[in-house]
Amino acid sequence: MDPIRIELPTGWSMGSVNAYLFTHPEIILVDTGDKAEDAWEALVDGLAAHGVAPRDISRVVITHPHVDHFGSARRIIDESDAMVWIFEQGAPWLLESSTLWEQRANYYRDHFLPRTGLPAETRQLIVAGNEQLRSMAVSVPEERIIPFRAGGELHMGGMGWQIIHTPGHASTQTVFYQPETRQLISADMLLAVVPVPIVEHPPAGRRDRDPALPQFMRSLAALEALEVDRVYPGHGRPFDDHRAVIARQRERIESRKAQCLELIREGKSTIPELLEIMYSHQPPVGRVTGLWMLVGYLDLLIDDGLVREEELDGVSRYYPVPDRP
Repeated sequence: MDPIRIELPTGWSMGSVNAYLFTHPEIILVDTGDKAEDAWEALVDGLAAHGVAPRDISRVVITHPHVDHFGSARRIIDESDAMVWIFEQGAPWLLESSTLWEQRANYYRDHFLPRTGLPAETRQLIVAGNEQLRSMAVSVPEERIIPFRAGGELHMGGMGWQIIHTPGHASTQTVFYQPETRQLISADMLLAVVPVPIVEHPPAGRRDRDPALPQFMRSLAALEALEVDRVYPGHGRPFDDHRAVIARQRERIESRKAQCLELIREGKSTIPELLEIMYSHQPPVGRVTGLWMLVGYLDLLIDDGLVREEELDGVSRYYPVPDRP
């Protein structure tokens, strides 16, 4: 059977988030929406439209541990016998939500944000936003979690879905591909618009973070190689012709990366300077999304060997790498 889309409200600018329901041979829900009461009511109504209640769910599958995708998982398992399935690398975010959100907040406050050179009040807004997300993350008991590995297979709707690890928007994100019907549950990896490459704190024992947008570009290439007839995204309506969507996203990213490089060559060497020009169409308070994208473009330029980063007085500066003879 095909996944059944249930659209759930969120309190954020991306609008709604999608959960997907399978009713045969067992009742499986892919992603849950956040923990807000209006999202829960929409989920209950969406399930009821197909003769299902939360207590009937046998399995919850999480694509990635962002609060709009797993926020209601704990409430579901409290009302049912459901187990929560998630990629093994993402499981700690369900088990130790508070601890990991605190680590990210500390990384933002003490390391990442000071190096951006952004004003203190802007940095405080970002940390406060992180704290808001932390308050919406509800942990799941270890005995109710079943971790799965990339490269394996999940059985949903009477079919086997390949598990593909697609870091970029989130380092722990997975998508699910059904090769016979050529369907893809793409989570936030493949949307109609470019998803934000979230800056994450480094893994334990490391000082440097993993650049998100270069990872995203490699994940895009992996999805482009698949034969897909229908995409079920984490946000927005399902769509066809995934390669056309990927081509548009790649073109947009390359265009903005080129703009960033040109500005650096003109002498704009700091993130506040670049952000002010590249995201002038957004009000200052709304430029956080632009910050994550800008950091991504800089990561790509460094990855391409076109730009180098230097730290001066605790602030990162970016300079063009001279053309090789």
